Amino acid sequence: MNPRAIFIQLAGLCLLAQIAEARSLSPMVFTHRVPEAYVSSTPNYEVSALKLALDKTLKEYGPYELRAAPQINVSRSIQSIKNNIFPNYFASLGYNEDYNAIHEITYIRFPVDLGILSYRTCFAAKSALEEISQINTLDELRQFSIGQGRGWVDSMILRYNGFKVVEFEPYPLLFKMAAGHRFDLFCRGANEVKEEYERWGNIEGLGYDRHLLIYYPMPIFFYTNSQNKEAIERVTKGLHMAYNDGSLLELWKQHHQASVDFAELDKRQLFRLENPLTKSIDFDFARYFYQVSTDKP
Repeated sequence: MNPRAIFIQLAGLCLLAQIAEARSLSPMVFTHRVPEAYVSSTPNYEVSALKLALDKTLKEYGPYELRAAPQINVSRSIQSIKNNIFPNYFASLGYNEDYNAIHEITYIRFPVDLGILSYRTCFAAKSALEEISQINTLDELRQFSIGQGRGWVDSMILRYNGFKVVEFEPYPLLFKMAAGHRFDLFCRGANEVKEEYERWGNIEGLGYDRHLLIYYPMPIFFYTNSQNKEAIERVTKGLHMAYNDGSLLELWKQHHQASVDFAELDKRQLFRLENPLTKSIDFDFARYFYQVSTDKP
């Protein structure tokens, strides 16, 4: 090897060493969204998954600092990402192709919740539970209105499938509105319902349906500003590492298995809806989905 090549190689090694040293001295700052539907005093699954991804990549990328952003709704989260208000701000949100039109916004190509939010069971007024239990066809189901938070991507999906949707905020009032029959159904992810039932189930007049299971593919992605290239690379790599070694599924089970068991999905009448928004996703996100047992057709 000639002297010039040796010099270039040594210079490259020195540069890598300097980068590694800088990373070890200056933690990468990441900011996570605290959703409006945050009901637990412990970190939610998405925050824990983000931390797991960062832990998996400590050796390559160095230390990090994880901060919580102020609690804001979906619309303000999108604006925060677009304007890059918080350092390396990551918000877990349902896929929405409208976000793709915003040049400053991108998403991590991995469904962080393994698809469990695709399965929905519903709160409703106790007085309506008997009528709901008689629903056997999709046309019958469409006669019932569904409550949603303002700005939630589910509203577009449900309207596309022919449902009447009532949007309202803040999120806790939706349980009271369901109890008061302001709409017929307030449907929540199978991973959310147990904790929400324990917190809101004592509202006078509020019931929980044990008959319906509504499914539409709903991948949840981490969204961030497209300028956060190193952070995007790190989180993407970390999520795939955690998925491949099984640690992400173990984390998923710790957070979600009890709620999935509580919902008794295999004992329900399954209704499949189409999510037209996922047609623009250019990779096979469903291959990562956790397969839920549903015995009924």
